[in-house]
Amino acid sequence: VGYAARLAQADSEARAETMSISQSIAKGGYWYRKFGAEERGASRTTITKTELHDAVFSFRLWFQSKVHPDMKRIKGAIASGLDGRSLSDNMRFTSSGQLTGMPDPYDGIPYFLNDTGSIVNFGMSFDEGTDPYASLYVIRRKDWGWELRSQLFVIRSVVLPQSGKLWEDYSSCLVIQKRKKGVACDRGSKKYKRREVPDIAEIKEFLTW
Repeated sequence: VGYAARLAQADSEARAETMSISQSIAKGGYWYRKFGAEERGASRTTITKTELHDAVFSFRLWFQSKVHPDMKRIKGAIASGLDGRSLSDNMRFTSSGQLTGMPDPYDGIPYFLNDTGSIVNFGMSFDEGTDPYASLYVIRRKDWGWELRSQLFVIRSVVLPQSGKLWEDYSSCLVIQKRKKGVACDRGSKKYKRREVPDIAEIKEFLTW
């Protein structure tokens, strides 16, 4: 084969290799962008109206309540509401702006989602602002489910087929926490020194006394 032919063949092979590399990079770029989008989705603290309407939620209280006298009690401490039964495992946010699948006094109350999708208000519009107990903040769980939490309620979207273990990460690590000296106790009218909470630093910090 002459020099000119070999040069042409080498040039052709180089072009083919360059195109192959370019295609690989392009494909890699697609998957990189897709991975980046999935990562952002997994860590966001907002929910869309469609996501909210499509999900089914399990509803619990952080702590015992007089409204539900059948809840667990602990002598000398305020008991957790995380290791008992859910108040509902079929709670839904309807497109008409009401809660359904809930026991009294919650069923049928209106809810409001703020413009960014980061907070859901129960029973009060955002014209009235937010409230520690009625305003639930949106969190994405590690299993890609949703958690909405206020100082009173904690609500989790049901992710099948692991719905039976939905609350296990909280209920399996409950401990009695003692209130430190100087920390104000603002939860209800009764003062208390101990509470039952998940042994998770982020939850302990989130929940006020």
